[in-house]
Amino acid sequence: MRSRLGDVRANASKRGVDAFLVTDIKNIRYLSGFTGSSACIIVAENAGIFLTDSRYTEVAREEARGFTVKEYSKALNLNAAVAAEVKSRGITTLGFEANHLPYETFAKLKKTLGHVRLKPLTGMVSDIRARKDAEEITLIRKSAGLLDRGFEAACAMLRSGAIEKEVAWGVESFLRRTGADAFAFEPIIASGPRGALPHGKASDKKIKKGELVVVDMGVLLNGYNSDETRTYCIGRAGLKQKKIFDAVLTAQMRAIEKIRPGAAAKDVDLAARGCIEKAGFGKHFGHGTGHGVGLDVHEAPIIGPYSKDILEDGMVVTIEPGVYIHGFGGVRIEDMVHVVRGGAEIITKTPRGLICL
Repeated sequence: MRSRLGDVRANASKRGVDAFLVTDIKNIRYLSGFTGSSACIIVAENAGIFLTDSRYTEVAREEARGFTVKEYSKALNLNAAVAAEVKSRGITTLGFEANHLPYETFAKLKKTLGHVRLKPLTGMVSDIRARKDAEEITLIRKSAGLLDRGFEAACAMLRSGAIEKEVAWGVESFLRRTGADAFAFEPIIASGPRGALPHGKASDKKIKKGELVVVDMGVLLNGYNSDETRTYCIGRAGLKQKKIFDAVLTAQMRAIEKIRPGAAAKDVDLAARGCIEKAGFGKHFGHGTGHGVGLDVHEAPIIGPYSKDILEDGMVVTIEPGVYIHGFGGVRIEDMVHVVRGGAEIITKTPRGLICL
């Protein structure tokens, strides 16, 4: 954990702040190991101050090793507690998470701090989190491995006459029994024309013979997420369904081939997008090709046409091209990929070919 704090301190120095206020609970967990739901951290040059309330004081003292844990109360609210620490340490410029701190909290903090300058910053922790260490990769593998078992369970439940929501409930029950802490997000079970909805959450619709079914699920396990999508066919697939599926699978493979340390994320996206455009479905692929996965199911880097991110050794990203045709249906294939020195390692293991059930 100390090296992570060291990276934040280095970023703070580069950004011209004396200390940095961390309020995003996932970033707090990343820096401290704290698993509670209410806290903030002040990362100063020679100290890490962990502020929480009485519900979590003992947990913080056990989990947040290397931090000075201090409790605040109703009499000394969080703003006052932060201000007291900042003023006592002679901090004149305090950075904060611009994309997380609510404006109301910012306004109160600004008033309480008086002449201390508050500087909004982005990427201070998320840029560090994008590169996973060996322990994180192990946890992500375990989450992905459990998710693969969830797809096996889904295959056993997908059939003509099954209701999308009932399949989702059945898979969630299975994953809970086998160790998942939760779904990473509400599962997408989208059959037939509903497959054209990229975020088509499970509905009361009955699955019919001859339909494609997009299944997108994620598992939260030990704080780390996984994310995977497969598209199945109920019964025999038609020629158009096969053509779309082949275009998406080829696009995904070409994108994965582009992955390596130093590659531009937008070039990975272009590899997938070019394949789909060549197959004649370019206007039906409207989202980015992927994103990072870790403590959040969507985090840095972004794999998209306008991304400025550069892939680095240790990153874990999804590659998930798709084609969505209104009134017909859709296909998406998604895997989690570990960026390694040799190129790319696919972490999710569910078979990617078109499976007709």
